[in-house]
Amino acid sequence: MFVHVGGDVVVDVREVVAILDVRQLDRAPDARALLKRVAERLEDPAEMHAARAIVVTTRGLVATPTAPATVARRMAHPGKLGEGAKARK
Repeated sequence: MFVHVGGDVVVDVREVVAILDVRQLDRAPDARALLKRVAERLEDPAEMHAARAIVVTTRGLVATPTAPATVARRMAHPGKLGEGAKARK
């Protein structure tokens, strides 16, 4: 099953390792270094400006403007890949 993590991106639920709250990470100096590394690994580093959550998958990192609680709720009730959405490769 797939989960919509924000924008037009969906990921396979089985590949999700963690959902990180950017606001929580931004509060600690050590975590800010992690956010910087995450931004460097993203396909589009500009995604970090609007990011509310970082979804860590077995294939990589996804920054999403969707709240972490919303992504977690969607994982509890995953849906099929919808029209117009693209799977993250």
